[in-house]
Amino acid sequence: MKAYNPEHIRNRAVRQQADRWQREGLLHADQLTGIRQAYPVPFRDSNVFAEIGSFLFTCIAVGGAYALVVLLMTDIVNNSISFGAFNALVSLGLMALVYNLIRRYNFYRNGPDNALTVLAASFLLTAINVVLANDTALWFRCLLAVPVLLIFAAYYGDVIVTFMALLAFYVGIFTGLLEFSWGKAALPFVLMAVSWGLWFLLKQVRTRVPDPIYYTDVFSMAEWFALIVLAAGGNYFVVRELNGVLAEIPLGQPRPETAPQINLPWLFWILTFLIPGVYTYLGFVRKDRMFVILGILGLAAASTTVRYYYAVLPLSVHLTLVGTALVGCAVLAIRSLRQPRYGFTDVPDEESPRQFFLNAEMLSVISATGATMNRQPDMKFGGGDFGGGGAGKGY
Repeated sequence: MKAYNPEHIRNRAVRQQADRWQREGLLHADQLTGIRQAYPVPFRDSNVFAEIGSFLFTCIAVGGAYALVVLLMTDIVNNSISFGAFNALVSLGLMALVYNLIRRYNFYRNGPDNALTVLAASFLLTAINVVLANDTALWFRCLLAVPVLLIFAAYYGDVIVTFMALLAFYVGIFTGLLEFSWGKAALPFVLMAVSWGLWFLLKQVRTRVPDPIYYTDVFSMAEWFALIVLAAGGNYFVVRELNGVLAEIPLGQPRPETAPQINLPWLFWILTFLIPGVYTYLGFVRKDRMFVILGILGLAAASTTVRYYYAVLPLSVHLTLVGTALVGCAVLAIRSLRQPRYGFTDVPDEESPRQFFLNAEMLSVISATGATMNRQPDMKFGGGDFGGGGAGKGY
C-alpha cells in the first residue's frame, strides 16, 4: 500500500517527459494533447514557492495548536505514559488528515501533506521516546527510530522522512561506537564501510522495488547522503578536527586551538584524494552526473584541506588563482562540449531528446500511446519512423 496512487505518479512522469519532448520539437501539439488525455493526472498543481510557504505555515499551525493543548493539559506532561499516548493520538490524527487531503483534494507533495507527514512521524517518535526510560542510550533511541521512519518513507515516499531515517541511522552508529574504548579510532573506517554498504544496498533495492518512479527522489537523496558520508569519513580535515572535538580535555585545561595529530595521517591524506578521485573516474566512465559532481566537489575539498594545514600563499591570492583557473576550465569545457565528445555534451540532460530514446520504459509507453491515439493522416512531423517524431535515419 502507498499513500499516493502509483499509476498517477507514473502518468505524471510520462507527461513531464512528453512536455520535454514537445519542447524539443519531437511531438506535435495534437500528440501532446492525446498523451495528456490518455494519461490523466488529477494531482493538484502548485509552484515551489507556494509549497515551501504552505509547508512552513502548516508546521507553525500544527505546532501552535499542539503547544496550546499541552499548556491546557499540563497534567498529561507529568505522566510519561499519558504523554506518550497523547503524542501517539496526535500522530494518528495527522495521518488521518493527510489521508483525507490526498484522497479528497488530490494533494501530491504540495507542502501541507509533506509537513503533516513529517510531523506525524515526529510525534510518533516523541511518543516512543517519552515512554522509554530516561537513562536509555541515544544510540538505542536512534536505531529504534529508523524502522519507524522507514515505514513512513515506504508508505509516503517522502524525502524529508527518509533524510530523518538516514540521520538517525548515522547518529546511532556514531554514538554507539563512542560507547567502546576503541570506538573513536574505528569511527572513520566504520562510517566508510557502512556508507559503501548502504549505497550498494540502495542500488540493489532500487532495481527490485515494484514502483521505482514512486521512490525516485528517495533513492536519489539516500545515495547522495551515503556517498557524501563515505567521502567525509576519509577526509583528513574531518577526521582530525572531529577527533579534536571528541578528545578528552583534563579539567581546568583549555581546549587547544589546533586539533592534535591523528593516527595514520598518511592513510587519511591518501583517502582525502583517493575517494573523490574514484568518484570522478566512475562519473566519467559511467556518465553519471552524481559521481562527477561529488568527485569534483571532493577534490575541491581535498585541495582546501591541504591549504588549511599547509598555507603557502595568502588567502586572497589563493582564492584569486583558484577562481581564475576554475573559470578558465569552465569556459574551455563549455566551448569544447558544444559538440558531443566521448559521450559528453554541454546540452542539459533534461532538455536533450537523446536522453528520451535511452529510456526504454518511457519509450514503450509513448509508443503505445501514439498507436492508440486517433491521428489524422496529415499529422507527420519530421518524416521520422517513430510516431512522426523524427527518430528515423532521416532525422
